Amino acid sequence: MSKFIRVYEKKVLLLMLFCIGILSCCIYIKRNSFQNKVITAQVQDSKIHESCELLLVNTYLLRISEASENFYDEYYTINPVVNYYSITVKEFLSDARISLVTFTSNPYLGPHESIGIDEITFSADYIGHVQLEKFDHIISYHLPENLKSLEKKRAPGKYEED
Repeated sequence: MSKFIRVYEKKVLLLMLFCIGILSCCIYIKRNSFQNKVITAQVQDSKIHESCELLLVNTYLLRISEASENFYDEYYTINPVVNYYSITVKEFLSDARISLVTFTSNPYLGPHESIGIDEITFSADYIGHVQLEKFDHIISYHLPENLKSLEKKRAPGKYEED
């Protein structure tokens, strides 16, 4: 009889170990599946965020370009170039009545010679009126010698090399 009990105990023990192994595999698979879903959701959120920023930049691009041209007109003989890839969204604030969006712009002359860094803030009200609120010239860059003839006078503000 004791031999029968030992054989039975061995089978029960093996069955329990087998069940624990299967349960461990299921938990591992479930945990990795959950982590993959979280990572996928984060990637999708990041892509949506980038798309929204690009949408804002593209929507305001003409206004940003016009604000840059107005500011730099007295300093350079040609208008600076401002492209979607030289602009980022710095800040976005909104309530039910008005939205404010601040862009950081890096206008350039010639073959992509940056002339400065600007922060440009626009407001948009609930009926769609858009207005330039603030244009802050943050940093200026010196032009290389081959583009010095484009400079009417030195742009104001702090220069990177100063």
